[in-house]
Amino acid sequence: MEAIRQVYEKLPEVITVPPELHDRRVEVILLPLDEEPDIAALAAEFGMKPEELADPEILKFAGSIPDFPPRGPQGDYPIRQELELE
Repeated sequence: MEAIRQVYEKLPEVITVPPELHDRRVEVILLPLDEEPDIAALAAEFGMKPEELADPEILKFAGSIPDFPPRGPQGDYPIRQELELE
């Protein structure tokens, strides 16, 4: 993967693209870095109170891991003898 990440302090009107990426299928993501997350809105979205959110940044990952399927029975563990120290 040839990812290019560049942070602009002041975004120009036109962004220069390297020649090796011309005529290729790419994804461009513009993410403002100076916005503060709205804690109250995040909490309301998940049915929580704002003071219940210890780490609001963790909500970025909510839903990213699917539920694991239930495991079948694992069987009985073998009975082991006790370790005898001399």
